[in-house]
Amino acid sequence: MKNNILLLAVGALLFLTVPALSQKAQDPPDTKLAIELPEIIYPDPVTESQKKAAGKHREGSQNLAGEQDELAADVQDLIEEQTDEKLISLLEEVEEVMAEVIDSLDETDTGGPTIAAETEIIEKIFEAAKQRSQQSGGT
Repeated sequence: MKNNILLLAVGALLFLTVPALSQKAQDPPDTKLAIELPEIIYPDPVTESQKKAAGKHREGSQNLAGEQDELAADVQDLIEEQTDEKLISLLEEVEEVMAEVIDSLDETDTGGPTIAAETEIIEKIFEAAKQRSQQSGGT
């Protein structure tokens, strides 16, 4: 399980590091804007094809909720192993957002807010990995 979170963190690092390398050495100021995403209400499936697609969507979403729950448990294990307060705080934030995502996915809510929360998880894992790297003396 620990390998899964490590792989997730490494993947996030690789995905996010390449663009970061082309930026200045200092971190840009936090300029996140609060964007409220509209709620989209989809019509109930009517045709057999729509019902089948909705069933597949529900099943996939609930499977992702289960996987997210396992990853959240891995994050909890990581928290227990840490001593750096900033790193612990970041991982606790990751775990908190993961819990929200688990609920959303379990309810088959895979819209914008859920995607935004997943993105937030990746960003926080990246920050935690940077903090861990700094703590270990890496660059």
